[in-house]
Amino acid sequence: MDKIKILEKIGLTKHESAIYLALLELGPTNISKISEKTAIHRPLIYKALPSLLEKKLITQNRRQNRMIYMAEPPNRLEAIFDDLKIDLFEILPDLEDSYTSNEQKPKVRFLEGKNGTKRIFDDIVRSMKKGETFYRYSSNKDGQEKKDKYVPRGYRKMRDDKQLQREVITNNQTSKHKIPKLDRFVKIMPNDLGPFEHNVTETIYGNKVAFIDYNSETAMVIESKRIADFQRHIFKMLYKKL
Repeated sequence: MDKIKILEKIGLTKHESAIYLALLELGPTNISKISEKTAIHRPLIYKALPSLLEKKLITQNRRQNRMIYMAEPPNRLEAIFDDLKIDLFEILPDLEDSYTSNEQKPKVRFLEGKNGTKRIFDDIVRSMKKGETFYRYSSNKDGQEKKDKYVPRGYRKMRDDKQLQREVITNNQTSKHKIPKLDRFVKIMPNDLGPFEHNVTETIYGNKVAFIDYNSETAMVIESKRIADFQRHIFKMLYKKL
């Protein structure tokens, strides 16, 4: 077992650890003997000693014009460890607050190119659980919801194996290319609301909302439960009205 690495975990530096372990073996001794035992240069030893003194792991005494250093008993290390635990427990509530606050903030990722858009589809099938439903707005100009070049290999098989359900709101052009399926439900955006042909899709799945702009081959994923729930609620209201 590497003693130095263990001592480093409770706050000692590599040099401090080596010096303390050397003093445990050597007993009261001087800088020269410490340097000889540890192979640490004297300037680095002088630099480490004040910290060891502050941690009360060593003591120093002058003998015949020479400074002698001696290690304190190893149970002093246990006291340092206990102090660290106390300090940790004191700041844990603040750390938890910071974690919760950061967790609630939306996380946004931008993806580019064909591979970027493929990662969206891949994330949908990999992150969702069996039997779950995702919701998609599809406003493609060419009447196709997505072209094969944007779909990763194995996407459809994984989607079907997981029995993922999907509800889609699209335009009349795209709907013509859709074969009726038990796991896919399609509603058409009426023409009186204006042309729904932006060549953009929005997919709401789990705690995420993904946008793909096929014109520029760019995508954006927003990870936020509140935003996903909000978008899902709007989708369902519109879907029900269509």
